[in-house]
Amino acid sequence: MTNSKINYVPNDDFQSTTETDLDALDIELYAAEDRPLARDPKLVAESFLCAVEQSRLLTFEGEQYLFKRLNFLRFRASALQATLGNKRNTKKTDREIERLLKDAAETREQIACANLRLVTSISQKLSLSRDEFEEFLAESNAILLNAIDKFDYARGYRFSTYATHAVQRNLFRVIEKRNKRRKLESCEEVALHAATAPAANPEEPSGQDVLSAFESIMSRIDQVLDSREQFIVRERFGLDGIGKGKSLREIGEELGISKERTRQLFQRSIEKLAEIAKPFEAIFASV
Repeated sequence: MTNSKINYVPNDDFQSTTETDLDALDIELYAAEDRPLARDPKLVAESFLCAVEQSRLLTFEGEQYLFKRLNFLRFRASALQATLGNKRNTKKTDREIERLLKDAAETREQIACANLRLVTSISQKLSLSRDEFEEFLAESNAILLNAIDKFDYARGYRFSTYATHAVQRNLFRVIEKRNKRRKLESCEEVALHAATAPAANPEEPSGQDVLSAFESIMSRIDQVLDSREQFIVRERFGLDGIGKGKSLREIGEELGISKERTRQLFQRSIEKLAEIAKPFEAIFASV
């Protein structure tokens, strides 16, 4: 343990602070609460909900104190670790480092427990099933611990704001990757079915063939086009459910560029899409 690097968020006050100073502080850690936590018994495991209900929300002063204590203890452990090569009595120093890190871990756990409601609420809002909720919750708890390690309390912000952004950003990425994977798998399944099903007329592709080819290409559009090129293609063909497509002039006005520049970008985008559409050339040639 003492050989591993001890990470902490630095603060200028640590040099002049002692554990006694921290212990002497009279801080109201937890906020008074009148409202019980709402829960959905169909979604959340009872044992976890009990733990959530038992957790209490920190006051701003309590939050500041715990984060200061966490990082100060790690700072002291790191400082002692740096002296190990210069001391004979390393066993005593090792024991002190272990004690400091144990106290720091308990403080970190105290902060995490006080934010169980936050990660549970975010996971509930973004999940569509119990299995998905449990997966999101596991992800959120890992992100929460990482956020605790990186949060700089000295900036004066509430940790809940920082943690909410971190957890939501991570879960949005998980959802986006899953949706892309499902869409691609669906397109591949449809394409496979179309390839194995008997065709009424091999010279003439069915509407399903065309749709499958189109969806397969669109599922990869963000891999070959940048955001502006995607916007031009979608607006030109009305692919976002807005009705008929727009003229190059209208699109150019929205982007703040000329009609000619819009046409150039549109043509370049079509050429890029043509590269990934090569496996379906026979289908589109017959349309």
